Amino acid sequence: MTIQEIKESYGICGLVCSLCSYNTNCSGCKCKNENCEIKACCTEKGLNYCFECDEYPCPKDMHKGMRLKAFNTVAKTEGLDKLAEYLYTNYNCGITYHRADKLTGDYDRCKTMEEVIDLLKNGKPNPYDSCPIYESKCFILRLVSLNDASNLLLCYSNPEAQAIFNSDNCTSDFCYSTLDEMKRCIEGWLDAYNKKDFVRFSIIDKQNDKAVGTVEIFGSDKNHGYSVLRIDIHPQYEKEEYLGELLCIADSFFHDFGCNRIVTKAVTKATERILALVNHGYASYPVNAEWSRENYYIKDVPAVSAQTRNLLNDKAGNTLKYGE
Repeated sequence: MTIQEIKESYGICGLVCSLCSYNTNCSGCKCKNENCEIKACCTEKGLNYCFECDEYPCPKDMHKGMRLKAFNTVAKTEGLDKLAEYLYTNYNCGITYHRADKLTGDYDRCKTMEEVIDLLKNGKPNPYDSCPIYESKCFILRLVSLNDASNLLLCYSNPEAQAIFNSDNCTSDFCYSTLDEMKRCIEGWLDAYNKKDFVRFSIIDKQNDKAVGTVEIFGSDKNHGYSVLRIDIHPQYEKEEYLGELLCIADSFFHDFGCNRIVTKAVTKATERILALVNHGYASYPVNAEWSRENYYIKDVPAVSAQTRNLLNDKAGNTLKYGE
């Protein structure tokens, strides 16, 4: 992907076809007939793009989405070249236009046009200053809360779930039986987040809006660049389908937390988890000179330049540098 490719794919209305992953065979607005109100208007006025119009922003309000309005506003005020540069930088920093799984992209998660423009120009904030929220088909991941304690206790007191927990290098085994124990654990997680040590997300089932487990991740400036991913979840959700959704979300951690390589544990009996890991690009990681623990799987960061990697680490507050 290049800046020029992004610029050349910019549609009449503000769609950016080169960044879209919905349908690789789609011809975009080029295949639309004159029933497209925006295309018809631009054709009538002899314009290549909607934002070129002297009347933009249009009183007809043909742009219904904030993303289109924001992109066109930036193109209008700063030029298409600058917009393409913003989009290119964000693309290489893992900011998604559309998700391949057709879930909401980063720009469309913004609540106002001003938020879209801020994301365009400044990228995502440090995740320890503003904790990101992730969404999949069945789950929402957000920062753990004390209000989740009673629901999380159903997971952390369950013997089946406990048998799969990863407490390696932790101060607790996470096997709890009382609400007070669960609350103290959550308080510890929140304290670690405030200290920028790591983040614990609650896994929220979108159907009942209840926490059914947690996910933990941290950056890569320690332990030879490893980031440990912990997924604790109620046995009802210990299925390849559900775990696969969480692993798809975890791919965002490479960018958002500046992770170099993610390792996660799956004991032999966790067959559904192992299947999900293998299906999502993780490989068995045997004990070696750098790694002394058993039953781990590893996934490396997708190939990006050293310059981009360092930018990602700076945004996540990590100190590890590449290519120096």
